[in-house]
Amino acid sequence: MSKLPRPRCDAVFDTVGGETLSKMLTQKLKSMGLGNVLIITDVLDDNLILSSRNLADVLVLLPHEADPVSFLRYDKTLVTQAALAKMEEMYK
Repeated sequence: MSKLPRPRCDAVFDTVGGETLSKMLTQKLKSMGLGNVLIITDVLDDNLILSSRNLADVLVLLPHEADPVSFLRYDKTLVTQAALAKMEEMYK
């Protein structure tokens, strides 16, 4: 019996951020079942940048920075609703 592929994009959120420590972001991602994750957001919040920059398995990008290699490198992708709308507009 073959395994079905796992979904690469689990959820779309209204906002991402508000965290001030890498540990808090790690705990939040772990509680959502996300370890090796690409986060695409429409606004680079200082707290999100500071929280994620020391995490080896987390990359935060703006919609125009997302590339195929990044999607392949990370197991899961977390996208804000606004970032998804921007990406849909870019690729129409």
